[in-house]
Formats: sequence, structure tokens, C-alpha cells
Amino acid sequence: MANTHLDICGKDSGTIWTAKPVARPKDGLLLSISNTKVGLTSQGKHMQFVRVAFGCHGNWFVGGDQQGNIYHFNIAANRFKLIYRSGLSSTALVCCSHRPNEILAAFSDYTIRCLDIDTGDMVATLRGHDASIKSLSLDTSGRLLLAVSSKDSVLWDLNSFSRFKTLNGGQEIGVQDVFFLPFSDTIVTCFKDDSIHSWETDTLEYKYLLPTTPGPSPHYRAFAASQDGKVLVGGGRSSLLHVWSTEARSLTRVIQLPSKVRHVRQLFFLVEPCDAGASEILGVLAQDGILRLINIHTCKLIFQMGSSDQMLGFVCTSPDGRSVIAVTERGDLQVFDVSSMHQPPSAPVTKMLEDEERTPSTTPPVSKLATSHVEPTSVPRKTKLVPRPFSDPPDGSKEEDKGPPSLDPEKLKSILKTYGEYPAKYRAFIWRCLLHLPGNHAAYNTLLGKGTHPAYAKLHQQYPIKSRKLLRVLQRALSALAHWSSIFGETDYLPGMVFPFVKLFQNNQLVCFELLASLLTNWCSHWFEYFPNPPLNVLAMVENLLAHHDAHLLEHLITHNITTHHYAWPLLETMFSEVLSRDEWLRAWDNVVSNHPSFLLFLVLGYLVAARHTLLQCTTPEDFEYFFHHQNTVDINAVIREAYHLCDITPKQLHPNQLLEPFVPLTQGTYPVFNKYPKFIVDYQVRERERIRLEEVEYLRQRQSALELERLTEKRRHEEEAWHRQQELLLEAEGQRRKLLELEEQKLSDQRARLQAMRRELRVKELKVLDAARQRFLEHQQSTKEAEVRRLDDEIRKKVVRRDVETKALLEDIELRALELEARKTALEQDLERTQHETVYRLRADHEAEVHRMELERDVLDGEVDGAGEEEKEGVADADARLARVQAHEAATRALREAGARREERSRGERGRCEEVVEREEGNLTRQEECQRLTDELVRAEDAEARERTPLSVEPLTTSTEQSKTEDSNMSHLSNETVETPGESALNWSRRRDKLDRSHEGLFSRVLDLRQRIASNMARKTSENPLRNPYSNHPCDTPT
Repeated sequence: MANTHLDICGKDSGTIWTAKPVARPKDGLLLSISNTKVGLTSQGKHMQFVRVAFGCHGNWFVGGDQQGNIYHFNIAANRFKLIYRSGLSSTALVCCSHRPNEILAAFSDYTIRCLDIDTGDMVATLRGHDASIKSLSLDTSGRLLLAVSSKDSVLWDLNSFSRFKTLNGGQEIGVQDVFFLPFSDTIVTCFKDDSIHSWETDTLEYKYLLPTTPGPSPHYRAFAASQDGKVLVGGGRSSLLHVWSTEARSLTRVIQLPSKVRHVRQLFFLVEPCDAGASEILGVLAQDGILRLINIHTCKLIFQMGSSDQMLGFVCTSPDGRSVIAVTERGDLQVFDVSSMHQPPSAPVTKMLEDEERTPSTTPPVSKLATSHVEPTSVPRKTKLVPRPFSDPPDGSKEEDKGPPSLDPEKLKSILKTYGEYPAKYRAFIWRCLLHLPGNHAAYNTLLGKGTHPAYAKLHQQYPIKSRKLLRVLQRALSALAHWSSIFGETDYLPGMVFPFVKLFQNNQLVCFELLASLLTNWCSHWFEYFPNPPLNVLAMVENLLAHHDAHLLEHLITHNITTHHYAWPLLETMFSEVLSRDEWLRAWDNVVSNHPSFLLFLVLGYLVAARHTLLQCTTPEDFEYFFHHQNTVDINAVIREAYHLCDITPKQLHPNQLLEPFVPLTQGTYPVFNKYPKFIVDYQVRERERIRLEEVEYLRQRQSALELERLTEKRRHEEEAWHRQQELLLEAEGQRRKLLELEEQKLSDQRARLQAMRRELRVKELKVLDAARQRFLEHQQSTKEAEVRRLDDEIRKKVVRRDVETKALLEDIELRALELEARKTALEQDLERTQHETVYRLRADHEAEVHRMELERDVLDGEVDGAGEEEKEGVADADARLARVQAHEAATRALREAGARREERSRGERGRCEEVVEREEGNLTRQEECQRLTDELVRAEDAEARERTPLSVEPLTTSTEQSKTEDSNMSHLSNETVETPGESALNWSRRRDKLDRSHEGLFSRVLDLRQRIASNMARKTSENPLRNPYSNHPCDTPT
């Protein structure tokens, strides 16, 4: 059988089992793990595990101890190893579901660190919490992490390792616990007023409120949800478990636990393989350190783990429900196999409760509790959790429960008298009960929220403490007292007085503060009446008691000038912490807190009486001072017995309880006002302290300025000294340089003489070289000029040849152009003659046709006239005459119009050709003017010929008025001719035709003469200027 115990012994890695593990039949224990480091003692140092978490598959788990060491235990591989060492205590552990090889660990420095279990590297660090983190919760996707502390609740995004949102709902009430509901998008929040609310994960919208039972507050502290998220169970400072249905949003059942269970510390559901997430087995870890597995439907106890000897402090189950790991109060890890747990079936919880309690009538029936219907409480106004900005995390501590139920003081006193002290394990609990500490979280948080008091801002300078945590707790406690009452900010001896209490309760700061407040308001209530002097009234009581019980000792002290300021006040202002050891001090204060406040004075008196012989031997003030500030060989039990004896035998009139009030506990909700001190003195000291602080600030500023000025002065002095040294060195260097320069000047003068001689020789050589170079340059210039002349001759010859060739080509081109021009001229003349012949022929034919037609008409008219009477001949003759004149006029007009149109057309053609010639001959203005003059003469000759040919107007541009005048003249001429005889009319027509023919012939001869003259002029000009362009057309070349 394999060994069920594993001691790591501070190793970094090793084997878990040496043989196949077998669960213990009694309770299913597979393995017990401890960590004992070898030290100076034979037993070594025991390292306590505080947190444990299973992996996502249940085949490995991790555990963290108080020193910040994280161990990885691989059950499948049978190996363990140390994966991380931080030096800080672990407060929470959880394994990442979406990254199976990573875990998230919260430490006491308010940080969350993501660790890689394979490499041991730290992947990321999440910072920003204001207090110690007490729980970590992952949503179903594994993307969001909900970290809960006593101050805040923060949602972290594990993909980017950044703060997603900060939940700040319920600052006034306070948040007890926040967690994700499995397989849903719901965040469940329990406030300190026991109200349970749910919120939407993504939007943080309010969803619903779960009802609670009426009656006493259950003070919820622990919650558990089933794997399917449909059932929620809550428990707290009572023996009742409340079961809710999240689907119906109602309270379905209330389970009564055994009466031994007064406080539920942890709840969890045990996963079963075939229940589809609807878990029925609930694990309940109570204050007695026993884990009970209960069926929430049948209300039967299935199994229980742990005992009074082996109490459990924390429990974790594997995801498959096969294993359970428990952290014991001693700090060991115990691994249990659930399948190996065997216990005979038991009766319902109520009957078992009766068996366990042996009082059958203590618990109501389970059926009544299970089926009791509860009316839901009123739903508060719909609110929404909103994120708040980051703030500097105040150094807070873990929230504590409200004060425990009071114990019987008489029984406690009997225990104290029997054993001389209270049990060390329950001492803090007993003190809380005796002092009736109220647990005012809100009031204490308000005092903490005011920050560090200015009077204790430099506490580390006045009281240097090695432990930074203890110094921080002491500073926080003193600041809270100073904010509560201003007198405690002015009391110089207060840090030394409260230090032992702070050291004792440094992990429970609320209890520490309330204990100090109770101590100051009851035992020290009259200490500040003579402030800033010691409590003269209290010291007078001690002196009176000493005079009554031991006058000889008092006389000895007075003889050596030792007053109560020397022998009583040092014991009171340090609360005996300087003269007693830790155990003796705790034993003494067990008796102080259990008696009337006046017992503290009898304890001082008892200490003096118990050390009477030693004090009688002291004669110098130094001996007395040393005695009352150091530990002495005084039996504390004898001191306590003497104190009780003196308290009993003191007469009533001298007893301090006549002057000191009995113990009054602190009030609930808020702390009482403490003003038993001279307020004007304290206010004056506060003002003086503020003035001194301001003066100190001003002094520090001036000192800083003076130091800065001194530094600048020193710097300038050093700079000046360095400058002077540099100047001296420069002067020395300058003298050396002068000597060197004189030597160099001498050398240079010699060298100059040699150089002058060399320069003359070089000058002569240079002149020779220059002469030779000039001669060579002249020869080169001569040869260059000759070459240039030859080149110019060649170019001139080439240009002459090229010019002759171009001239010859130009002459040939001119001849070709002249031939072309002559051909064009001949063609134009032929066209002109052909056009003239056609015109003359057409006019002659028209004239003959008209004459013939007129003759025919006349013959017709003659015939008709011959056939008519004599009286009608005269009228017919007149009609014929008029008709003939009209017809002749029409024919003449038509012929003239046709001739004018043809002339106008020819004129337009001639103008077009003239414009073309002008465009070609823009460079030759003289020839253009001559051509224009000849053209004008030709046009005038043609006009004259036209005017000579007919009396009618032939101008093509004659206006309508002139044309009408011409027609009238013609008509008058025709009317005048009507008187002619037919023979005369024919003769006139023949004469007119002959005259027209002669005018045409004269016109043609003149045109030919003009053309000949133009041709002779062109020939002459061509002979005079052979380079003129022979292809330029003359306007006379075009047909007229």
C-alpha cells in the first residue's frame, strides 16, 4: 500500500506516491501533503497551505502557502513541482478554463498574477484593487474574471489582461460577495444587508431580487450554485441554509443544519457524472471545521469529513466530482476520493440532529422547513452597477463579522482564576465578548477614509519598525484614533501605549481599533484632564493607595525624589509592555479586561509591592528609571495575586472605583464622542502644531533655497578656482610658447635667407621656362591661324560651288515657271476668245430672232389692218406701234440684263483671281500696283465700250431709281420711234447692229494691244531682274 502522507520538505520537485495509491476505507483519504522546511530546531518550520484549486480536467491541482509558494501536483504523472515563488501569502486561486496551462493567483499585495504551470513564468499582473482579494470567479466562457475584495469588485478581461469594469454599487451598504452564476449571463451580488440581486453580465442592467425569509437576519457569508445555474444556496451566521430557484426567482426551501453549526464558512456543490449539472449533493463547511455532504432534496446527511482534532479550513472539489481537497487548520492538504467514501444510510437531518445534540426537541421538522412558503420581500428601486475610475487603493483589511454573542463573564472569571489566563486560541474572541465590541464597519471605514493624520505622517521616523506591514497598521490605527478625537493626535505617548495591542491584532484592524477605543474611553478616560501633563488625578490615586498599603516604600521613594511620574506613569503610559514579556503581558491584560477599570491601578500597585525589595535597594534616579523601563525578575502571577488582594482590602473611601466609572461598551453604529480633555489646550496645540508645520514647511523651503544657493555658490567658487587655475596654466603655457616662438623665429630667418636665394634661382629658371613657353605658344598660335585660314578658304570655295549649283537650279526652275506661265496664258486667251465668240454669236442670234419675230408680227398686223375698215386702221396702227415699242423695250432690257449679269460674273471671277494673285505676290508691291493700274484701265475701257454700244445703263450696280429713269428714257425713245415707218424701223435696227459690231471689234483690238504691252513689259522686267519669281501670275493673265 502506498504511503498516504507526503512531506515536501521545501523541495522544488519530486514524486507524490511511491506505489499505487489506495484510498483509506474509513474516510476515503488518498493523500495528506505537508511542507516542513528544515531549520535550526529539530522540528523545523512548518509552511502552511492556505489555498488550493483543481485544474479544468481534474487530473492536477495547485496549492499556495503563506510564503507565496505555488506548487503544482500532477496526479496523473505522479509528480509535484514548485512553479512560482513570490514571498507573499496567497489569498485566492483559480484555474483558467480557456487556457488549461494557466492559473490565476491573488496575493496579499492586492495583485492578481497569471502563471504558466509548465514554465513557471508570470504571464501578466493585474493591479488596481483597494484591499486584499478574497475570491476569484470565472464566467462560463472563461473570458471574464470577477475579483472580489472587501473594498471593490472588478471585472477583468483575460484576453487583454485589462480592467473591463469596476462594480461600485452599494458603497453605503457594502458588498458581501459577488460571483458569476454558471451557464448564464448573470452576476449575483449579496450586500451586507442580506439582499441578493442579479445583474446582466454584459450591460450590468438590473435583473431581479431574490426573496429572503422574514425574521432575524441570516448574515449571508457563503454561496454555492449548481452546475446548471438553476439552484442557488446561501448560508451565513446561522444554522439555516436557504435554497433558491433562479428560474422561478423564488425561495424554494430552507434547510436546518445541526445546532452545532452556528456559522457556515463555505458551500459548494459536488458534481455527479449523470445528473446533467443538476447537482443534489451540497458540501457545507461550518465553523467547527467539519465538512458535511447533504442531499438538498431529501435533506439527509450523506457523509462528513474532518473532526475536532483535524479541522478543515478550506475545501475544493474537482470538476468531475471524483476528488475533494481540503486545507486543514494546521495548513496541510488532504486529498479524498469521493467514490471510496462509505457510510451507512442515515436518517433525515432532523433526526440526526437530535442524535448529535441529544436534545430531541431542538430542531423543527424538516418537512415544515422544506415546504414552508416565504413571501418575497419588496424589490428595491431598479439600479445599475456603473464603473468608477481608478483610485489609489487605501490600505484596507479583511472585513470581519459582527461581534460574537456575549459569553458569561462570571464563568470566564472562574476560568481565569483557575488557569491564570485565557486560552491563547480563544483570547481574541473572549476579549471581544468581554468588551462587547460592536463591529461598526461603516464608522471605521469612514475614519479610515480620512487618510493618514498629519500628526502621524512621519511615524516611521519617530518609531522605526522593521515590519512595514506592522508600521502601516500602527499608523492607520493612530490616524483613526486622531480623526475620532483630536486629543489623540496630540498625545506623544499614544504610539507606545497602543503598539502592543496593534501587534496583537494586526490581522484584524477593526477589532484592534475598537479595543483601543474601549480602552481609552474606560481605563484611560481621566488621563487627559490635565493634558499636556500626565494624569495627576490618576497618579494621585496610585500614590494614595501606596501610602495606605505600603507607607515605607512611599517614604523611600519620596526620600530619593521619586514621584509617581517616575514609578507609576511609565507603567501606565506603556501599558506594562516595557516591563513584561509577551506572555506575561497577555496574562496581565486577561485580568485587566475582565475587571473594573480601576483594576489597572491596582495592577500598578501590585507591581510596586511585588518588587518592593528591589525598589528599596535602588537609591539613584538612574536605577529607578532603568527599573521601570526594562523587564525585571518579577513574577507576574504574584503581581496579579497582589493586585486582587489589594483591591479586596482597600477601604471604600480610598477605592478607585468610587472615582472611576464602570465599564461602558462602545455604541452600535457610530462611536461615542470623547471630549474629556481641556479643549482649549488641545486646540491651541493643534494650532501650534499647524503653525509649526507651516513654519517647518517654510523653513524647509528656505533651507532648500539656501542649500540651492549654497550649492550654486560652491559651484561658482569651484568654477572660478578652475578658471584661475586654467589662467595660470595658460600663462605658463604662453611663456613656453614665447620661447619656442623666438627659437622658431630664428630658424625662420635663416630659412628665409635660404629661401630668398632659392627663390632667385627659381625666378631665373621660371623666366627661361616662360620664354620658351611663350615661343612655343606663338608658334602654336601661328599654326592655328594658318589652319583657320585654310579652313575658311575651303568653306568659301564650298559656298561658291553650292551657290553656283543653287543659281543654276534656280534658273532652271525660273525657266520652267516661265514656260508654265506662258502655257497658262495661252490657255486663258483661248478661253477668252471662245467666250467672246459665244457671246457675240448668242447676241446676234437673239437679235435676228427678235427681228424675225417682229417682222412676223408686223406682217400679221398688216394683214389684219388690210382686212379691217379704214376707221380702225389708225387705232390698230397705234396699238401696233405701242406693242412693238413695249416688246422692243422688253427685249432690249432682257438682253442688257443678261449682258450685265455675265459681266458681273466675269468681274467676280476676275476679282477672285486678283485676290489669289495678291496673296501669291505679297512680296512684290511694285508689280502689284502696276497690275492693278492696268486692270483698272482695262475695266474703264470695257465700261466705255459698253456705254458706247448702248444708250441704256449697263452698270451692274445701278440702283432701282436710275434703272427706272433709264427705262423711261428708253420708253420715250421707243415712243418717239413709233412714228417711223416700217421701213425706217428695219433700217434703224440694221444700223444699230452694225454699230454694235464695230464697237465690239474696236474693243477687241484695244484689249489685244493692251495685252501685248503687258507682255512686252513683263519680258523687259524679266530680262532686267532674272531672279524674280517667274511663276507669279499677272492680273492681266486672267480672261477679261
